[in-house]
Amino acid sequence: MAGKQKWTSPEIKSAWQEFGKAVSASYGDPTSIDGTNFGDIGNQLFKTPPGCLFTHQASFITSFFDKGTKGISAGTDYDFFPFPDINPANSGAVTGGGDLLGMFNDTPQAKALMKYLITPEAQAIWPKLGGAISGSKSVSADAYPDDISKKSAAALSSAKVFRFDASDAMPVAMSDAFLKGILDFVKDQSKLDSILSNLDTVQASAY
Repeated sequence: MAGKQKWTSPEIKSAWQEFGKAVSASYGDPTSIDGTNFGDIGNQLFKTPPGCLFTHQASFITSFFDKGTKGISAGTDYDFFPFPDINPANSGAVTGGGDLLGMFNDTPQAKALMKYLITPEAQAIWPKLGGAISGSKSVSADAYPDDISKKSAAALSSAKVFRFDASDAMPVAMSDAFLKGILDFVKDQSKLDSILSNLDTVQASAY
């Protein structure tokens, strides 16, 4: 995330190789995987028979489940569990995204709005609508509309370590190259070394 570790390092390459195993065992061929909108990836869960049993996504994906398959119910037709620990040393870690507040005009009204937006009352508005988890531990579990979102909020509030998803924190050039690299890797895993080498080159100028 800070651009200090090479993409070609053994640790990073190993992570890509593990991802490659998951891709190889996934529903669909490389072309269909690359061509499927991320919001539609869960649709196969609810087919008869199911096209897949698991999907890996952020908590907000549930709003896409409800749009893609009418009549399903959180906690009844689908549930979730945290991604299993790969390294026990990192047990209790949670990865996520976040929404940031920025004030561009230093006025009393803008300051008052900023102060309000971080109150438990304001932070509870979005979770009540579904598909969002507040970063505030002051937000009551009652603000979440179903057991799935309540469990997601509990996982976040009890995390021993929280890290932002690296792709969300990369400079634009790095993020663009990374996402393209993922698509290229899904299409042809034999090109991993050249993909990682290219990411090293982008990294050298992006940070």
